[in-house]
Amino acid sequence: MSTAPTREDRAARRVPAAPAAVTEDAVAEVLELEEQPTDVVVAPDPETRYEMICTAAYFIAEQRDFAPGHELADWFAAERAVDRLVREHAGEG
Repeated sequence: MSTAPTREDRAARRVPAAPAAVTEDAVAEVLELEEQPTDVVVAPDPETRYEMICTAAYFIAEQRDFAPGHELADWFAAERAVDRLVREHAGEG
């Protein structure tokens, strides 16, 4: 008969959050902004921003083989990366 895993067992199997370089690469892959000639750069609407963050968080998690326990950290990293890329793109306009 098998016993339920202890807190120590779960902690030993826990995978660390994705390194910053992996996060950056994953987000850059997903969020390559198209070069479009325009005089006005507009931030994405809330729904588009949400979709961008969802996609980026998915690819960040994929880099860790979807190991559980880092969903919130992945989301926050994706938010920061999306917002930074939008700001950088707006600065080019």
